[in-house]
Amino acid sequence: MHQSLNRPPWLLFSSIYITQYAGAAFILAAGGAIMREQGVALEKLALLHLIAIPMLGKILYAPFIDRFRLALKGQYRSWLLIAQLLMASLLLITGLLDFREQFGLIIGLLLLYTLATGVQDVAIDGLACKMIAEDKRQVASSIQYSGNLFGNILGGGVVLILYPYLQWQGALSLLAALTCITLIQLMFFREPDAIQQSDGGSVSFAELWRSVKAFVRQHKRWFLLLLVYPAGFSPCFAIINPALVDNGWELGDIGFVTRVVGSLAGVLSAVAAAPVIARFGRHNALALFTLGQAAVLLLLIPLATGDASQPVVYMAVVGFFLFNPALLASLSTIIMDYAAQTQAKATFFTLQLSLVVVMGFIYSAISMMLAQSLGYLTIVITGTGITFCMALIGWKWGKTEYSHQKSGC
Repeated sequence: MHQSLNRPPWLLFSSIYITQYAGAAFILAAGGAIMREQGVALEKLALLHLIAIPMLGKILYAPFIDRFRLALKGQYRSWLLIAQLLMASLLLITGLLDFREQFGLIIGLLLLYTLATGVQDVAIDGLACKMIAEDKRQVASSIQYSGNLFGNILGGGVVLILYPYLQWQGALSLLAALTCITLIQLMFFREPDAIQQSDGGSVSFAELWRSVKAFVRQHKRWFLLLLVYPAGFSPCFAIINPALVDNGWELGDIGFVTRVVGSLAGVLSAVAAAPVIARFGRHNALALFTLGQAAVLLLLIPLATGDASQPVVYMAVVGFFLFNPALLASLSTIIMDYAAQTQAKATFFTLQLSLVVVMGFIYSAISMMLAQSLGYLTIVITGTGITFCMALIGWKWGKTEYSHQKSGC
């Protein structure tokens, strides 16, 4: 039974976005603490952060996903099946290893695991761009971010809580079982014929590269906006953990407020984004959520000045997550609109979103260096001002160019 363009497989999309983050959240959030508790040296634990590299380099392999069709039915379904199978298998194999004796092998397997999650991410975004009609794209973006946050809660919170009973092998086996649920869903999913006929499999790399250059030139103001958009809110969020540590918070309490409480608020934010976008439009919603983000960043001022009481911290973290996922969902909806007009949809979606993600990491790193000399308060005030400006500039620039793009100019 083929899926209709008007009836996207929302349950499958939700499942994929959840399992995409559950394993990575457990490994990155809990892996370091668990391994340290078992006596792994700090210099070895530093290597654990390397497993995030494949996720940051998605634009490098997105063209392969658009260019090549594997020997399975469906351009993107094929890549999703392979990615899910690899994810489940690698989790099971890694669970059998001893990280005190086989740490290097574990890091290698986890690198492959995050590469598989990156392939899955690119493929599902490409499939969403092709399958989902324009008036439903905000729902897809909402599902994406709420699913990612729910996966974060599941892997970084629930599985970690159960870890004393499950231990290393049991925890990874549970995550593999969850991944297999999505794999089974994919096996019964059939990519619509309309999708397969319009895929980018016939596009050569040379043609794709020319298309990318032309796309960036055509939308240069939009790419400039994406380049600077996270310059305000990313640094503000980055200072929360070190500020809490400086004020004597325990690591477990920090993880709970940021990964569990914050993520729960984020799920509500992402779910609420869809009706707001549908009611007010893409750019109006983006401006609204960004203004809200700028306002709640002011809640970080007490923490930045040394007040780390529970009410202050919880209000600041919940406030941040009540707007940030909705902001990103609005941004992703516009990104999906642009990508849906192209032939290599996974590549062009990844090209735009990766710019936001990578620049967010860069701005966060820069803020950490500047905070040492300028202090947390300067970072918060500057970040709030930049976020406010992004709301105004983004609405004006984005709406003008988006109107041109919609009219085919």
